Amino acid sequence: MKASSTQTKPTTRFLQSFMQRFAMRRSSMMCHPLIAVALALAATAAVASEPPSVTVKLTNQNNGKMSLTLSRTTVPAGPVEFTIENLSPDMKHEFMIEPWKGSPKALPYDAKAQQVEEDKLTKMVGVEDLNPHETVTARFVLKPGRYVAFCNEPGHYKENMVATLTVK
Repeated sequence: MKASSTQTKPTTRFLQSFMQRFAMRRSSMMCHPLIAVALALAATAAVASEPPSVTVKLTNQNNGKMSLTLSRTTVPAGPVEFTIENLSPDMKHEFMIEPWKGSPKALPYDAKAQQVEEDKLTKMVGVEDLNPHETVTARFVLKPGRYVAFCNEPGHYKENMVATLTVK
């Protein structure tokens, strides 16, 4: 059965109803423009409050090779959230980070202890002694510059558990 031309189609009724509701809402918003501005600022602040995140993977393989990888190598200055995953089945690892302008392989190193000399680093932050299969989240406030991230368990730094991060 064909609808007669005098009846209003459902789509047309929906659009008319929508336009009436929109007109009423628009007039009430015009009465309170400060409310609209406050809501917009609150929404922006909620989005802006989430810091950038970096996933850190600490691994060692059966062949003895180790690695520290970052999901991002550049982040904006300010708070940065790191999710640090020790994917090793049998070794503890660490995630340390230090502002460093030189080569990432040139941190002060004690060959006898097989570790970076932490007491010679001035602004190092990090998470120590992550057990195998452990994941932790840490948030650090980073200033602009170049950083070196590394594991400082004995021998791990020299086994290539090092990466760089640029903070802009």
